[in-house]
Amino acid sequence: MTQLNKQVSDVISDLQFGDLIEVSWMDASEATGPLKGGHFDTSVQSVGYFLGLKGKRTRHVVIAKEVVDDENFHYNVIPVAMIVKITVQRRNALKPRTKRVLKKFAQRVIPKLRKKDGWAYKRFNRSKRKEVTYFA
Repeated sequence: MTQLNKQVSDVISDLQFGDLIEVSWMDASEATGPLKGGHFDTSVQSVGYFLGLKGKRTRHVVIAKEVVDDENFHYNVIPVAMIVKITVQRRNALKPRTKRVLKKFAQRVIPKLRKKDGWAYKRFNRSKRKEVTYFA
């Protein structure tokens, strides 16, 4: 493990649910046309609330990037191996109600996340008066 990966690993192990973090990471990219200059690195900065880790074979950091009305949110799932740096901006940064909603999401849904997911909406099934989570 390189020194940089150890630093990232140390920060991740210290993160708590709801910490506001900035993640610098290298994303996969896609292009068409001729190769020009051989530049393939795609550096990304993502800022959001830490929700947890997912994955068995490949570990991922899950962050909520946007929270709308404490119920709808946009999240990122970032492979740990692609992370260059994590900076904690603020500890325990979520409002209590938002934290409760996101904790329920994290407990039920994070284990089932797929790459194509990204938005989660809280809606109610009127016929059964039961909460249902949809993904776009």
